[in-house]
Amino acid sequence: MQRPENVLAGYLRWPDYRSPEAPNAIRIEHHKTGAVVWHPLEETTVDGLVKFYEDAEAVLSCLPRRGVPMILRQLREGISKPYSFSGMQKIVHTMRDKLGLPSTFTLDACRHGGMTELEEAELTDGQGRALSAHKSQQAYEGYAKRTMERALSATRKRHAHRLANAAGTEFRNEARNWFRNEETGRTDPSIKVMKEH
Repeated sequence: MQRPENVLAGYLRWPDYRSPEAPNAIRIEHHKTGAVVWHPLEETTVDGLVKFYEDAEAVLSCLPRRGVPMILRQLREGISKPYSFSGMQKIVHTMRDKLGLPSTFTLDACRHGGMTELEEAELTDGQGRALSAHKSQQAYEGYAKRTMERALSATRKRHAHRLANAAGTEFRNEARNWFRNEETGRTDPSIKVMKEH
């Protein structure tokens, strides 16, 4: 969930990727907020190793290491520098056109799409903010779009909750069976009144 401008400015660094201190994570520094997030890349479960970003890591494995920042452009042999935001936008635009992607595919759209994915994965806002490093609920909500998929999931959960509650309410609202209590010698005073009439 790194901001594109931070990636291009060199805040996504090789030493922060699978470092000796955190071999299963990447350290992400959000320059805008000063927040630092350790983002898990994999987990070992009883079923084996789960790689969360296998495709992205395959791309990274092919990326030349030109310096400390991950994303650098080569000026000439041995000399590299960060991309400008506008320069990278031009590269993305050219790539988008060659691949026939819609004009809405931009660097910023990638982050926004990731934020929407957090919503559709049904993370709580707190879990989403743990990944995005947004400090406030309001800032997080500006990126995490409320999609139809998210609304459908919420509606399903609400419906299931109502069905479960309806069954519980029906049970709670049944008339008491005082006959069982009569067998044990305990009776409801109203039963005595009903028997007398």
